[in-house]
Amino acid sequence: MKSSINKQEELRFGNDYHIYNRAVGNDKLFVDEADYYFFLKKLKRFILPIAKILSYCLMPNHFHLLVKIKEIEEIENQPNLNILQNNEPEKLIVKQFSNFFNSYSKSFNKAHSRKGKLVLSPFKRIEVQNEDYLIYLIAYIHRNPIHHGLVDDYSEWRFSSYNTFLSDKNTEVEREYVLKFFDSLEDFKDFHKSNKTKKGLKELILE
Repeated sequence: MKSSINKQEELRFGNDYHIYNRAVGNDKLFVDEADYYFFLKKLKRFILPIAKILSYCLMPNHFHLLVKIKEIEEIENQPNLNILQNNEPEKLIVKQFSNFFNSYSKSFNKAHSRKGKLVLSPFKRIEVQNEDYLIYLIAYIHRNPIHHGLVDDYSEWRFSSYNTFLSDKNTEVEREYVLKFFDSLEDFKDFHKSNKTKKGLKELILE
């Protein structure tokens, strides 16, 4: 399985990444329900212009995102994105994520009368270079609330993308793209229920 763990590795156009971050110390990233929805609103504003969302899960003190960075051709005509700045377009991707975290942090601090740093930096990321790993990672992200003792059934956790795949409502999550990795929707659900593990997977999880 070819993947690498380096929290400062480059984010390259067209590649898939597991993006992970957590609150500093014992603080929380999300205190009330409004925080979760505001985070997703910021995600749409800052990240959708440069990446496709394959899955996500938000929990009280950390989150997981699985994204596919768009090709440069998909990004270069986006308004307000200076893709050729300093002739290093790859830096735009990290800059967008930094802007995302900074914007959410400032809003969170204001809403909760808080000061100081909210999230760890630099944010951690794993490049996903293996289809098997991507499939296992989708289920791992959706099942994460069980891992942390938040629910007994991952489908009950409202702040993940799992139920999006069971719905036909409009979504910003790449539902059709992800489901192509499974034989059917039932296969998608069964794969999550089976909670399969794969040799070497544990070493690739950012926890």
